[in-house]
Amino acid sequence: MSTFNRTTLVKVLEILDSSNAGEALAAAKLASTMLREAGLTWYDVLAPEIHGRAAQAPATRAIGGTIGSGPFGYRRDRELSPHEQFFMVLLSPRTPMEIKRKLRSWEARVLDGEITPQETQDLRFMYQSFVVG
Repeated sequence: MSTFNRTTLVKVLEILDSSNAGEALAAAKLASTMLREAGLTWYDVLAPEIHGRAAQAPATRAIGGTIGSGPFGYRRDRELSPHEQFFMVLLSPRTPMEIKRKLRSWEARVLDGEITPQETQDLRFMYQSFVVG
């Protein structure tokens, strides 16, 4: 189970105001995934205080990073799907705008699971470079 980060959730939810419907949908899906993987519900988050199990466990720090929690609060114990990697790269503030523009043309195919093996490999590289870094 990942450590819940309210600040990250707020940043993701701010994207819901985007004029790009795909970007807003991606933010909504990412926010829901963050809650699910933290063992929380929307009721838990909207309550005055978070009472979920994940909120009680502090993040474990090590030299060079956080153990047990991946980018955007995702667990590190599994490989992210190309769909998840796509939206994390798209939403990352470290991703250059020219890469985000390129990714927009992939969106429908990623959502339909129709990207090529080379695009999957490119996406994994972008995820490692701009999200995990």
